[in-house]
Amino acid sequence: MNKAVIIGIIIILVLAAGTYIERHKIKSMLGMSPTPQMQTQSKTSNSSSSVMAPSNNIYMTKDSSKGKYLTDFQGMTLYTYDKDTKNVSNCSGQCAKIWPIYTSGATAEKMLPTNITVITRSDGSKQFAWKGMPLYYYAQDKKAGDMSGDGIGGVWHIVKP
Repeated sequence: MNKAVIIGIIIILVLAAGTYIERHKIKSMLGMSPTPQMQTQSKTSNSSSSVMAPSNNIYMTKDSSKGKYLTDFQGMTLYTYDKDTKNVSNCSGQCAKIWPIYTSGATAEKMLPTNITVITRSDGSKQFAWKGMPLYYYAQDKKAGDMSGDGIGGVWHIVKP
C-alpha cells in the first residue's frame, strides 16, 4: 500500500471513532445509557414528576413525604409483599388482579441494575424482584406518583432502596 492510502484509512478510522464517541456523549446528555443503571428522579406529593428519558426499567424516585422509593420507567410505584419469600411470589389469582406483577421487559433484560433480578413464578412467567423480593403494582394507582397501596393490610409496602 502506498502512503496516501494508509493515511486515508487512518483518517476514516479517526472519523469513525469520533462519531462513535459523539453518539455516546449525546446519549449521556439525554440520560440514556448503553447499560442499564438505576436512574433517579424527584417529585413532591403535590407536583408533577420530572421527565427523564427511559434507559431501563427501574427508577429511584424521591417524594417529599415518603423519601426515596422505586418506580417503573413511567413513574408508577412498585411494591413488595411481606408474604413473599426471597425469589418466590405468593401472590396469584385474585391477589395478582389487585396487585399486578411487574414484568415489563423482565424476559428481555440482559444486564440489570444492582439489587434487581428476574425471578420465575410458579406459572413460568417472569417477574422483576428487588433484593430477591418480587415487585408489584397496585391496581388502584392510576398515575405516576400514586402510592395508595403503601401499607395496605400491613403487608404491602413501597420499595425503599
